[in-house]
Amino acid sequence: MGIPVPRLLIVLAGMAACLGASSTSCQFGDSDFNLESPSFVSDLTLRRADGTTGDTFDRGEPIDLVLTVRNRLSTPATVEFPTARTFDFIVVRANTTDLVWKWSTGRSFAQVLTEIDFAAGETRTFTVTWDQRDASGTPVPAGAYEARGVLVYDDFDANPLRSHQLASTLERLTIR
Repeated sequence: MGIPVPRLLIVLAGMAACLGASSTSCQFGDSDFNLESPSFVSDLTLRRADGTTGDTFDRGEPIDLVLTVRNRLSTPATVEFPTARTFDFIVVRANTTDLVWKWSTGRSFAQVLTEIDFAAGETRTFTVTWDQRDASGTPVPAGAYEARGVLVYDDFDANPLRSHQLASTLERLTIR
């Protein structure tokens, strides 16, 4: 699915501000990543237990969230993390910032610096299954939701919807 218009306008405004700037003077978000020439591209696919993809699911049906992150560079690249948590997934109510579920909630991660090395052009895949329960373990009602997968960027916990090359766009899904 495409970028929603308000988010697209923010990205385009940032790109317009960067025109003519040097690559070191026009950085977006984390200091290692450049908006004009992102090093990574991230995508989220929603999949059923039988392996088929889709955006409509029956209530209670497990949903596989599959994040793919590709190094766009012709050279190796490394992503660093302050803990062993390298990826995460969230689900929000459609068209809101209301967090319904976050994969890492209630999980413990070693407090060690962690790195993921990508070879030139390499794609890595991260998959979790959402059982359609909210953060308290209650089944979510039928309705529209949006899901996102990320390699955990600097302020992800404070701002999980911030545009970032290590994060997929929000993918809309319907539970019926």
